[in-house]
Amino acid sequence: MHGIRQKDAGAGPQGLSRPGADVSSGALRPGDPLGVYVHFPFCGVRCPYCDFAVDTRAEIPHGAYADAVVAEIAARAAWYAGAGPLVSIYFGGGTPGLWRPDALGRTIEAARGAFGAPPAADLEITVEVNPGETDAAHLGALRARGVNRLSIGLQALEDRLLVALGRNHDAAAGPAAVAAARAAGFDNLSIDLIFGVPGQTLDDWRRAVDAAVALGPEHLSAYALTIERGTVFGARDRAGQLPRPDDEAVAAMFEHARAAFAAAGLEPYEISSYARAGRRARHNQLYWSLAPYLGVGASAASFRPLADGGGWRFSNPRATDVYLRAARAGGGSPAVRHVERRSADDLENEAVWLGLRTAAGIDRAAHRARHGRDPLAGRESSVSSVVVSGWLEVDERRMRLTPSGVLFADEIAGKLWREGP
Repeated sequence: MHGIRQKDAGAGPQGLSRPGADVSSGALRPGDPLGVYVHFPFCGVRCPYCDFAVDTRAEIPHGAYADAVVAEIAARAAWYAGAGPLVSIYFGGGTPGLWRPDALGRTIEAARGAFGAPPAADLEITVEVNPGETDAAHLGALRARGVNRLSIGLQALEDRLLVALGRNHDAAAGPAAVAAARAAGFDNLSIDLIFGVPGQTLDDWRRAVDAAVALGPEHLSAYALTIERGTVFGARDRAGQLPRPDDEAVAAMFEHARAAFAAAGLEPYEISSYARAGRRARHNQLYWSLAPYLGVGASAASFRPLADGGGWRFSNPRATDVYLRAARAGGGSPAVRHVERRSADDLENEAVWLGLRTAAGIDRAAHRARHGRDPLAGRESSVSSVVVSGWLEVDERRMRLTPSGVLFADEIAGKLWREGP
């Protein structure tokens, strides 16, 4: 069931790492909208399915972490000179809702100062929060510092399934978090749900979908559980101790959610993403359109698209203390890790993969304008075979997955990955 068992679009198939490469070299592709991603690694507990860079220490170094992130923004802002307007600041984690509002607010001001300060309506500032770990007063303090969007990690709405997922809150905490956010003045809420959970039935999922719709979010993300090798779930799965729904059941859950959310006015615009009119996540759309973004904080990844059609992908040290030491030693700019120089051909392939994950698909004229070739060029035979299978539709204007093809998005992307110039 390729395509729906993943949380993030990511960067696609990767090139070779180039340690020590100068990721600031090369002229930035000008004019594209810009995003800033801030990774806050601290969490109350590590969930057994999570393979993100998470730190569960008892005492969070609020000020020291803000110092490092603010210094990193200042040190790397010049790498993005010439980018278009700053349209998104996204705080992910970990649980950035645990960050002290004054420290988080300093980071917002640093990003606005480094990249310009558009009117509030033109800058989406998102913070991820967990149920049971925040209240209206805390959320009000975030709102006062410019945060205008929350992503609330409900994940499930039944106690039995929350226990199965290793979450540290009960089912009642989810609706309470939504109510607290509304009381704090937020009118743009996203909630996260996971399906394909161990022990979950289709009826369980139908109840979760109904309950999520009743909460009235502006945006919703529904992810099929992915088992990552280095996690507790990964070990249990290898030992045959993780009874999960089979692929047919997961597909049925996906299709039910897609229809039910659309009927409630939450239209699918990407495989895992649903939104009301005008409420699509700006930050995620930057990733899917290969726009530039600067990632700051431990493990944060960045992308610098270049004027020559290629680009740099790179990330920070994963361990929190290593990142903090590196940021201090590097004058605010820790040595980058996992550096990759992506060629124009690499990014053209990525554009096909990412574009097919969206409901709109690939605009052939826009693709040709950016990448210098029609997305069908060099893929004629493989495209034809996928069309015949009923997974892809192509006309003069665009390529996009069919409803059945959405279930196999990654498999299709692999078939269409073009080798060579």
